[in-house]
Amino acid sequence: MSGTDPEWASQCDDDPYFLSQALAPSLFLAASSSPHAATVVNVASMAGMRSSGTGACYGMCKAALMSLTRSLACEWARRNVRVNSVAPWMTYTPMLAAAVAEVPSALDKVKMWTPMGRLATPEEVAGPVLFLCTPMSSYVTGVCIPVDGGLDAQGFDGPCVTPS
Repeated sequence: MSGTDPEWASQCDDDPYFLSQALAPSLFLAASSSPHAATVVNVASMAGMRSSGTGACYGMCKAALMSLTRSLACEWARRNVRVNSVAPWMTYTPMLAAAVAEVPSALDKVKMWTPMGRLATPEEVAGPVLFLCTPMSSYVTGVCIPVDGGLDAQGFDGPCVTPS
């Protein structure tokens, strides 16, 4: 099975559940030869934890991905396969930069909501993913790490929160 195989590609069709099921035999085989050889890191979103204005469907799908992460972590733990996820908040990617190029102030409210006062860089999201793929996290499974500049700790600014 390979990523260029049309039957495999159509079977998975960007669906994390079917992709996980398709890759399970390879993950189990790798994990049987080395306890740290098999890990899955799903990329969810803070929209799966809190309403973020991105719409109900997007938030629901990301929440479902976090649930899939927890379920597979429990199902696959005894086979030495760890399954975790990260939930990034707004990340300043080239795609986002292009989307706000004409109105950069569109991100001002997001920065104001975020305790760190800025968006993440792609490298800052990649760091926790890398951690979850290394033996340093060998006893971590079934979690979703918010990569959100403190948003989950605080929630969105409300009328009782005064900016400093």
